This record gives sequence, C-alpha cells and structure tokens, in this order.
Amino acid sequence: MAAAIPVLAASTLVTGCSSYDPAQASAWQRDYCVKLAAWQSARDTMVSSAGGVDASDWQKIEWPEYDRAEEAGSEAIDAAQVLDRENLDHASSHIFDDTEKAVIDRNADAEARAVIYCSGSGFEDLVQGTGN
Repeated sequence: MAAAIPVLAASTLVTGCSSYDPAQASAWQRDYCVKLAAWQSARDTMVSSAGGVDASDWQKIEWPEYDRAEEAGSEAIDAAQVLDRENLDHASSHIFDDTEKAVIDRNADAEARAVIYCSGSGFEDLVQGTGN
C-alpha cells in the first residue's frame, strides 16, 4: 500500500500541471487560419501575376509576389507548428504536415484538409473553400 501512495501523488501532480485554456487554443487556431488565408491570397496573387508561367514552375518565379507568398507560407507553417505542439489537431488531422504539403508542394488535397481544419475550428469564413 505504501508504494501506491507515491504513484498516486505523482499522478496527481502530473494532471494538476496540465491545463487546457480554451481561449488560448481558439486564439492559436484563429491565428493559424488567418495565416493560412493570407498564404492562399498571396499564392493566388502570385499565380495570377505569373501570366504565361506554368503553375508547376511557381517556385522559379522571381518577383515581389513570390516573396510575399513564400513569407506568408512560412508564417502559416509556423502557426501550424504551434497547433501541432499544443496537440490542437482535430481527430485524425495532421495540420502541420498538411500545411507543409500545401505550402511547399502545392498539394491541393493537403490544402483542402487545412481548410477543413479551419472550418472545424469555427473559422471557415477566413479561408478559401478548397485548394486552388
């Protein structure tokens, strides 16, 4: 019985230390969705400014629109990393991986999953419906 007391005390300490702040979680989710939307907008501006450049060559574009899209993409990835670190993924979502794939690889399926994450977090009005 004496051995059970330290285990119970340690268990109480561990659970007592963890706290979930719904307001903070919502702020992180909103920040992510705002940054995802900023990337979507910057990406769309870049692609439309490319004119005759094939969309598969988008990383070869050298002008301010590319720089802004790249910066916005990095910000979205950073925000996704916070969600991942704080375990704010929704059931079976992998928001960090999906965001990286959407931004870096222009993976439309990954972008759609990121948009679904924002919808599930209550921020569907911030992002574009599905990936372009």
